[in-house]
Amino acid sequence: MKKITVLQPSLREGSHTDIVCKEFEARCVSAGLEVNYIDLQNKELQFCDGRNQEEYNADMQGITKAFAESEAIVFGMPVYQYSMSGVLKNILDVCGTGLKAKSIGAIVNAGWPNCYMASRDLFDCLYYEYACTNIAPTPYTWSMDFQDGKIVNEKCLNKLDELVETIISL
Repeated sequence: MKKITVLQPSLREGSHTDIVCKEFEARCVSAGLEVNYIDLQNKELQFCDGRNQEEYNADMQGITKAFAESEAIVFGMPVYQYSMSGVLKNILDVCGTGLKAKSIGAIVNAGWPNCYMASRDLFDCLYYEYACTNIAPTPYTWSMDFQDGKIVNEKCLNKLDELVETIISL
């Protein structure tokens, strides 16, 4: 059984990124994948300040370990200013050593319809810093894809399934 980590970095409870990451997790579990779901709302986060990785707290070290033990990592990616959020960037700065040569994917969520290319920053950073390989497709959601706390756009749901299938085939 493949082991993957899904990282949900939005700190706002009930955020669209949170909703889509939980939907993806459910689809992975249904497909027989072992999922380590990390919700940063439930972690004691520390800022990157240049110290050695092992000097960060247990939550930060646990994230690094989860990355290292996974065959693939899928990042929820809320888009801010057409790039990754500061929270996600901080996790990459502190916990990135666990990502070396991993297969990585992203589920992008934005407030507007034309921010789907923002994931390129994430993929470029991880390719150059940690020799990661990106997994396609990159599901993309925006505010109009949700209604009453659920994803209502079938195309988005189909992309989540395609990403699950890609991970299974790794």
